[in-house]
Amino acid sequence: MARSSTFVDVAIIGAGPYGLSLAAHLRRRAVEHRIFGEPMGPWKTNMPPGMLLKSYPWATSLSDPDSEFDLKRFCAERALPYHDELMPLPLSRFVDYGEAFQSRYVPAVERKSLIRLEPGAGFLRATFDDGETVEARRVVVSVGLSPFKRLPPEAALLPAELCSHSSEYGSLDGLDGREVVVVGSGSSASDLAALIHERGISVSLVARRPKLQFADGPRHRSWLSRAIAPMSGIGHGWTLATCAKYPQLIQHLSKDLRIRLANHRALGPLGGAFVRDRVVGKIPALLGQEIRHVGTHNGKVMLNLVDPCGAERLMKADHVIFATGYKIDVSRLRFLNPALLQHLQLVDGAPQLSAHYEATVPGLHFIGPAAANSFGPVCRFVCGTDHSARHLARHLSAVLARYRPALQLRPLDRTVLP
Repeated sequence: MARSSTFVDVAIIGAGPYGLSLAAHLRRRAVEHRIFGEPMGPWKTNMPPGMLLKSYPWATSLSDPDSEFDLKRFCAERALPYHDELMPLPLSRFVDYGEAFQSRYVPAVERKSLIRLEPGAGFLRATFDDGETVEARRVVVSVGLSPFKRLPPEAALLPAELCSHSSEYGSLDGLDGREVVVVGSGSSASDLAALIHERGISVSLVARRPKLQFADGPRHRSWLSRAIAPMSGIGHGWTLATCAKYPQLIQHLSKDLRIRLANHRALGPLGGAFVRDRVVGKIPALLGQEIRHVGTHNGKVMLNLVDPCGAERLMKADHVIFATGYKIDVSRLRFLNPALLQHLQLVDGAPQLSAHYEATVPGLHFIGPAAANSFGPVCRFVCGTDHSARHLARHLSAVLARYRPALQLRPLDRTVLP
């Protein structure tokens, strides 16, 4: 439920899969809340058209209270082709699904941006770019990965017009007619390189890894292989299957083990299964290469590369895209007041969270990728929306109940005779 006043029980910051899922569950429980952000914003503006999602379609559904509006049902209602595993999921279809979910379950999204979050007396004060200030008993930060892009030190030596991060696409129009180098070996690198190549733009891949790796393509698995390495929404194997199904257990492990699980080596860098044939043998790839130096000459980027044997090569390009991933660091969330940051206990840059996704600042919660160091790698995937939405909605409904006015029974003005 949304209201126009400046005080609310719960404010959700971010309207991607995690924020929308939580709002859907809060609405069902009649918990007063407001949700802020552009629905599916980063998916629409920070990913290139034509991209394919790496996750299985069956594991790419948002969470609604009755588990009735999954991606499969969305496709069936619109007579769109669908298969749990054998077909890739296009980005555009996932965005359409997310917007349909929002329209059905979260109609009152407010399209504005948070610019400042600061503590108050028993509440948190959020100021937005339209000038409104909202005081909330609970604030749930669900901002995804966009604020946490990771750039290597070499990028700082280049002017902005000559380099970018893979999260800044979006349209590829600005690359037409240019010679492009993509640095990286994960899904962002392979996806972008394939799309750029298919657009007719000259592109090369440069990576430290000696070999490009891709997720396994869909195949029949025997009962024995499924028993040895069960399939989950985030990958194969008992470790990942446990992480996917029981994130509440991960929260009880030691800090070091939680961090290792959040960055499980089986999760990447890894290209999508359906992208392999669009990259291998089609796009020049310089693998096993370290970037020793970056410079510019006559308006071009000059990359000095060195291989494991010490052999050097010079490479030039009109533009370099660093597909170098993300690193959660909440100090980069510009809206966080320094007083809040000072009281946030961190785990390798991410907030340390309680069993209820609550940080060490009372009333401040984090869901999505920022929760991975506390609840495991499932928080990096869309299928992780279900646990956080159900658990947090149930918890907030219970703790906020004490603020609800009790039902008042007033005596009748006069005796009622039979």
